[in-house]
Formats: sequence, C-alpha cells, structure tokens
Amino acid sequence: MVVEIEKELVAAFAAARAAGDETFVKCCLASGVRSEVSSPAYAPDVKADCEDDVVAELDRMVNYRDTSIEHARLIRLYLALKGHPDSQFIEAVNFRNGRNIVQDHAIARYWMEKAAENGCIGAQNDLGVMYAGGIGGEKNDEKAVFWYMKSAEGGDVTAKANLGRNLVQGRGVKRNYIKAARLLKESLRVDPYDAWDHLMLARCYEHGVAGRNGRRLAVHHYQEAADFGSTEARYALRRLKVPSLRS
Repeated sequence: MVVEIEKELVAAFAAARAAGDETFVKCCLASGVRSEVSSPAYAPDVKADCEDDVVAELDRMVNYRDTSIEHARLIRLYLALKGHPDSQFIEAVNFRNGRNIVQDHAIARYWMEKAAENGCIGAQNDLGVMYAGGIGGEKNDEKAVFWYMKSAEGGDVTAKANLGRNLVQGRGVKRNYIKAARLLKESLRVDPYDAWDHLMLARCYEHGVAGRNGRRLAVHHYQEAADFGSTEARYALRRLKVPSLRS
C-alpha cells in the first residue's frame, strides 16, 4: 500500500478552505501544508500490507533521527487527520505548548476534542482542563467534569484528582465529599506531595467524612498542605486552633 501523504494533506487543506473550516486551515498553514503538491514530496511514501502497518510505520517515522521537524509535522498531521488518537493528542499538546510550532490554543482544543472523542484518556483529562479554564474556547465547568469523569473511568490519576477537586467545590457538579475523598486519596497515593489535593481532602474530612476521626484527619491533611506551601491550609489550621505547626 502506498500512502501519498502530501497529496492527501493538500486535498484536505483545499476542502477545509472550501468548507470555511478556519481552525483546520490555520493548522495546515502552521504545519507547512502547501496549496498544491510540490516536488519532491514532503515525506516518503510508505509501503505496507495493511492500514495498521502504515500507521505504525508513520508513527515511528516521526521520531526517526533523520526525519526533519518539517516532515515530522506533516506526518503527524496526516496521522491526526486519519483519526489516530495518539497523534491527535500530540498535535493538541504541540499547539498548546508551542512545541516546535506556533502556539495556538484554538487549534490545540480542536485536536484535543478529536483525541478525547476517540478515547484517548490523557486527552480527555486535558480537554477537561481546557474547558475548566476557558483555554482555546468557551469555559464550561459541566463539560470539564464530563471529560474528567471519562478520563477517570479510564484510570487516569490526574483526572481523578481534578474530578475530586470539583466534587469538593461543587464546580460543575453537585458536592459529594465521600466520592471526592476516595478520588483524592487515590491521587495522593501516586503523588503524596500535592498541596492542593491534601487541602481538598482535608475539607472532605472536615465536612464529616470519616466520622469521629474527621477532625484529626482534617488537621493532618491541612498540615501536609501547609508544609507543601498552601496558605489556605495555614489559615484553616489557625481557624481550627491547632496549637502548633510543624512548619
């Protein structure tokens, strides 16, 4: 099977222009797609027995030492266009961070949406973050929670932490301290130094999770958060009249 990368990208570029898809047009321009096929082609043809082999070979080619950044951009864009979730996610991250390409949050969200819809759990969490912060488009806490939940269901620990924080604050979802505590404890088992997660978990314990042990556990996690630099945790410890601080 021969994949003519440049021809397909040029055709997609033309179709996007005709359809008024400004985001994809900007993506093509930033990636170096031209309005017509040039010679020689941007990237070599790839021969393989099936579509999966082609995708795997192209994915490897992006990281070849002798593949230029310009060629790698086009190969990655081609894979993203073909619906390869990991490539869509990488496109999103590259545009979000301005990594070897001009930074553009609108294009980043465009690809993050596609990767998330195609089941990439990392993209699902990051799309939630983009909705939560209004990065690259509308701010929507309910959609942020939706994508955190999808990613958390797939096992992403960062998404579990993000969802737990929203459950504590009632942001985009009804408050639920019990569910939040479970998620935050999972996150802290992976990263025990996260001040924000300790702070949120302390609030769960202060609001009745763990019954009689709640205050003791709240103080413990407020202290952990304070030790890791949380000013809010220090205020909470003063409010609870804890007699001495470790920090």
